[in-house]
This record gives sequence, structure tokens and C-alpha cells, in this order.
Amino acid sequence: MKKPLILIILIFLVAACQPNGEQSFAQEQIATATPIPTAPAAQRTTYTVERGTVSDVYEFSGRWLPRDQMQLAFEVNGSVRSVNVRRGDTVSVGQILADLQIDDLESTLQTQELNLAAAQRRLVDGSATSGDSVTDSQFNLASEQMSLDSQRLSLPWASVNDAWASVESAQRALENAQRDYDDAVSYPDTPAATVNSRLEALISAQEALARAQRSYYSASASYRQSELSLQQQENRVLQAQIALEEAQTSGGDPDLVDAVIEAQLALDRTREQIASSTLTAPIEGVVLEVTIQPGDSVSAYTTVITLALPQPLEAIASIAYTDIQQLQVGQVGICEEANRPETRVQCVIRQLPISNREVDQTVRVAASLPELQSGALVNITMTLSESEDTLWLPPQALNTFGNRTFVVIQTPEGERVQDVVVGLETDDRVEILSGVEEGDVIVQQ
Repeated sequence: MKKPLILIILIFLVAACQPNGEQSFAQEQIATATPIPTAPAAQRTTYTVERGTVSDVYEFSGRWLPRDQMQLAFEVNGSVRSVNVRRGDTVSVGQILADLQIDDLESTLQTQELNLAAAQRRLVDGSATSGDSVTDSQFNLASEQMSLDSQRLSLPWASVNDAWASVESAQRALENAQRDYDDAVSYPDTPAATVNSRLEALISAQEALARAQRSYYSASASYRQSELSLQQQENRVLQAQIALEEAQTSGGDPDLVDAVIEAQLALDRTREQIASSTLTAPIEGVVLEVTIQPGDSVSAYTTVITLALPQPLEAIASIAYTDIQQLQVGQVGICEEANRPETRVQCVIRQLPISNREVDQTVRVAASLPELQSGALVNITMTLSESEDTLWLPPQALNTFGNRTFVVIQTPEGERVQDVVVGLETDDRVEILSGVEEGDVIVQQ
């Protein structure tokens, strides 16, 4: 009877210890809650070692403009009165391009012309002729006439003709050299030595033409100066003739003669001042640039108008002198019109400034682009250094620590750190001299 009682008590105790249904369900829910998933590891970028060409190039742009240009400037300070040309106009020798405010000078010139005429009349109405005065006037007239004849015979017209003949000869030589060069570069199988030889001949022909043109400009200027001297001598002869006539009729009063001479000299000085305030075209060509307009103030010897011969044209670029030091005359590159890659041709640097103090700081690049219009934008690419058939990686694949350069190579056994030796470095490629092989997979760190 005691054992069944103990068994019943144990059953009640076990039932009292069991949780009810809701507690059991809550505990079950807590036990089976889904854990928060962890983010997968980000996949790292890889690169493959490739074989190819690593080129360090310098790219810049220039304008397709006439090669032979002439900068014009006033010889005095002043305010611009008129500008008679604009960019693109064709001009002839002696044409007035612009002038300064010279109304006062022109008024002075008119007054001086009247003063000269009055002095000449007073000389005519002067004292009676004396034999000595007539004799002196005759000798003076003869002397001035001989000087005039001598100056006429010494006009350097032959120098001008010879200089022009040299320009024409140099132009023909340049056309022949250009044709030979174009023929050479138009055939892919032309030996490089032949191309270089013809390029040197072309550059020599271009320089010869430039020298001939400078000689012609110099000869023309000398001829013009001789003509002015001749005109002044003609004036002196005329003055001597007047003085003789007055001496024969009125005695040739020395004071009256001096008054005529002084009036003439004053007139000549005013004419020179007007000439210094006026720009005239020294050559037949086209207006490349005009930087002034009526009312502007200008300083003496500051370029205000640029003239040019229409042909030939070349690419003219303005770049920093520190970049210019990477280039050299005769360096061959590629030129093309902006946004027109089909116009790509070989080109060569023709001229560089020798120092940063040189007036002309432009880079001149010669190319054969006959269809290009003046003023077009030209993109120029010059190769500074190049390694062919070499291993390379992008710069972001390499790591540095101190003086050490290394990469992380992906292998079947895992990642391996490997030191490398680099060569030529550019913005998008780095030459690898040793440490890796073609096809190696590199993991970016």
C-alpha cells in the first residue's frame, strides 16, 4: 500500500514540473530563430601580365597657320584713329593698315606748307641779285644735281631683283623637296633612312626659302630707304633751283634762303612723324591678326597687326617651356586635325625656342595637310620614349613599400608576394623588366 502511494506522488510531481503549452511554444521559437547572414567577402580586382608596347608620349595642340609672319607695330605711343583691315583681308605693299590720332600733325603739316610757300615768296621778293650770290647758287645747284644723279644710279634695284629671283628659286626647290618627301612617306615600305634624308632636305629647303624671303624683305626695305633719300635729294635740287632763280632776280638774301631751308626741314620732320604714326603693309599677304580698334591706346613697338604670306602653313603651338625641353628639332610625330583621326600624317618639329627669354616662344611643326584650312586646330603627338615587345601591367596592380616594388601573384597554391623591377612608366602602363611572366594573374591590394 505504501509503494502505490509513493508512485502517485511522483507522478504529480513530474506533472507539476512540465511547462504549459504556450511556454513550450515560445521556448521552441527562441531555439529555432534564423541567424543574420554575414556579407560575402568582396571579390578583389585581378590583372593579367601582358606583352606589348609601352610608350611615353607628349600630346599638345596647335593652330594651322601661315609659317612666315611679320609683326607690325607703331614707332610712337598714341591713340588709334582708324583701322582699315581685319583678319583674313588681303593687302598689297604700301597699303595703309591703321593710323594713330594725328589730326594735330596734319594741321601742323598744312601750316608748314603755307609757311614754306611764304618763305619762298619772300625770297623771290628779296634784295637785288649779286654776282657772288648767283655764282654760289649755281655751284650749289650743280653740286646738288650731281648728288641726285649719283643717287639715281646707285638705287639698289638690282639687289631687289636678285633677291626676288632667289625667293622664286627657293620656292621651286621647296616644292620639289616637299614632293619628294610626300612620295617617301606615302609608301609604307620606304626605308627610314630615305624618309629621314628627304625630311632633312625638306627642312633645308624651308630654311633656304625663309632666308631668301628675309633677304628680299631687307633688299626691299633698303630700296625704299634709297627712294626716300632720292626724294629728299630731289627736294634739295628744287630748293637750289629756287635759290638760283631768286639770286638771279633778287640777289638771294642769305637770311631769306635760310628761312626757306628751315621751313622745308620743319615740313620734313612733320611728315616723318606722320609716317611713324601710320602702319603700311611692307609685303603682299594676308592679315593674320588685328589686336586694336579705334580709340585704343597703344605703346610704341608693341605688335598690333600680324601679316603673313599665304603659303606654306604649319602647326604653331604655345606650350610651357618646361615641356618644350622634352622635345627637339627634327623629332617625328603624328599630326591630325582635331576630331578627324582619318587625317593622321607624320609631322616633324621644325622650330623650338632656344631659351625662355626668346621673343618667339612657339613650337613650329611641319606637316603635309593640304586640305586643312588656316586656323584649324591640330592635335600633335610626340613619342618621348618607347619599349616594344615588353611585359607590362597597369600602375594600380603594383605596390610599393619604401624602395621595394612588388605584386601579389595568384597561384593554385594561394597568393604569393613577388618583387619586380620596373622600367618605363606611363599613366596607363608600367614596363616590368623582371619578377613576373606573361600570363601571370596579379591581385590588386
